Amino acid sequence: MNRITLRAAAKLNFSLDILGKREDGYHLMDMVMQTIDLYDEITIEASDEIRVSADAPGVPEGPGNIAWKAADAFFRETGLPCGAVISIRKRIPSQAGMAGGSADAAAVLIGLNALYQAGLSLEQLQQIGVKVGADVPYCLVGGTARVTGIGEKVVPMPQMREGFCVIVKPQAGTSTAEAFRRFDAASGLKRPNNERLLEAMAAGELSQLGEHMENVLEQSEQNPAVAEAKAVLLRCGALASQMTGSGSAVFGVFAEEAAAQQCRESLEREGRQVFLTRPVSFGVEILNLE
Repeated sequence: MNRITLRAAAKLNFSLDILGKREDGYHLMDMVMQTIDLYDEITIEASDEIRVSADAPGVPEGPGNIAWKAADAFFRETGLPCGAVISIRKRIPSQAGMAGGSADAAAVLIGLNALYQAGLSLEQLQQIGVKVGADVPYCLVGGTARVTGIGEKVVPMPQMREGFCVIVKPQAGTSTAEAFRRFDAASGLKRPNNERLLEAMAAGELSQLGEHMENVLEQSEQNPAVAEAKAVLLRCGALASQMTGSGSAVFGVFAEEAAAQQCRESLEREGRQVFLTRPVSFGVEILNLE
């Protein structure tokens, strides 16, 4: 075996709460995450060095790429004297809060583990992954999950199977570091009810999601395009709408595919970057191993 192809799913934050801050500066999170059927495709070939390429402009192709870092961390952990040529077909938008880079890193860890038959457990891969990026442990699992700590504690929950999500990505991205700095300076923020949110997601009670969803980073977000995208989605008939992660993508939840499709087409005619997606129950899927 010397080549493997995988697809890595984007994620949405149905909630994002911050409970505190560690002495090392990392924030303590309490989040409900969901993967969707919007994927990057990653191909990995056995090699004696690490190389990364992507088909999207602006994506780093060396050590600045999180996929490169994941490969480097994998080989350091396993002690394998190997490398990998990693090719990424980007479909998940960057600077969107949808974990595109972390999803790629998760795919690299799973791909290398299979390609080199290293035999690492999911827990071991997550331990490597959290050193690379806080969202990587979740992206290794995917589906509906509650994520706490700095991102390393991932508890799979009853899966969300109903509904459609229309995602709008404003042209301007958002700096994650800046988003957390604004949160640290804010006060009096509304918090999500994660227990009720998870119950509603599992039961398909989509009309109740808006009562329990909340993203504390959105409340201090200063990009006007985020609030505008949320308002547009609600006018389209979304049952609930929210920014995901640190932004700048915003998603709206629809019960019926026809309504979601109509919203997507309307927003595309306005020249917006928009995606119509459904929930999926995985983070990374192996497509081919040869």
